[in-house]
Amino acid sequence: MGAARPGAGLEPRDSRCWDWDGTCLVVGHGTGRGQLGPGTGAGARTGKGNPAEAARFPRGRVPAERGPARPHCPPQLEPNVARVGRVAAGLCQELRLARPEICRQAVQLFQRDVVAAWARSVLRPGEACGLLLGPRCGHWDIFGAWNVSLPAAPKPPVRPPVPPPPGAPSARILFLTDLHWDRLYTPGSEPACPDPLCCRGAARPGPGGAGFWGEYSKCDLPLHTIAALLAQLHHAGPFAAAYWTGDIPAHNVWQQHREDQLLALRTVTALLRQHLGALPVYPAVGNHEATPVNAFPPPYVRGNQSSTWLYDAMAEAWQDWLPPPALQTLR
Repeated sequence: MGAARPGAGLEPRDSRCWDWDGTCLVVGHGTGRGQLGPGTGAGARTGKGNPAEAARFPRGRVPAERGPARPHCPPQLEPNVARVGRVAAGLCQELRLARPEICRQAVQLFQRDVVAAWARSVLRPGEACGLLLGPRCGHWDIFGAWNVSLPAAPKPPVRPPVPPPPGAPSARILFLTDLHWDRLYTPGSEPACPDPLCCRGAARPGPGGAGFWGEYSKCDLPLHTIAALLAQLHHAGPFAAAYWTGDIPAHNVWQQHREDQLLALRTVTALLRQHLGALPVYPAVGNHEATPVNAFPPPYVRGNQSSTWLYDAMAEAWQDWLPPPALQTLR
């Protein structure tokens, strides 16, 4: 990329305003504590009588004025969801992070959760910008001042672990993780595509396509590979228990919906039940189970934006594996 042209990039103008393509986003006011409001309201000016500013911002929109805090727009989440989404989609395409279609789909999926978390963030706008875009945008120091409250109880003495004596009983544990079932995996398809996930779509002519069982590339697994793996486990047993640490869905995180995640959960759970029989299974939640990926709101987030839809489905699917206290914790 060459030098950024005026109005064509994300630039911090002051502690209260970020600018993308001439649009001012007010991300904090006075205290800098994550309030979001339109930047064309009380905190913006037109730059009349200031030729330098007018030339710098050809659309007549300039950043909020520096100086004492002024009355600001009340927080408006929905208008800013679309506005931040437009900024993010533009950045994604400008930085060539993915095809424009994937940029738009990913932003559409993530934007509401990102803005909701941003609005509750303890980061000041300059810190958020520095964290996301680097030191030219703002200051973010991971080793900066942290205030961690410790309990009043004294730290217990350190007790070095004692290894078991020779001849102590042992057990074999089956460990399953990151199965990442891709419903659209196609043998013979392109394994080296420009997208974040490949081996999908039509089979390509000639050699070099994705293998039948999988491909060592940017690809996930077809269901028949997972089923074949589970069917062969009896040759490697016996096992005392199985640890299953999640990440069931594929990596097409830009186009996943809740029904996709629940289908993956129920389908692969059924496969484990079929092939593992009475073997105790201790499942855990992976970061890919949610959509958007990594979106696990704290318990105080209620309603449709919470993770109840996922936790309830897991408790139902795994109720024969987990004891009631564990199911209660999961819910």
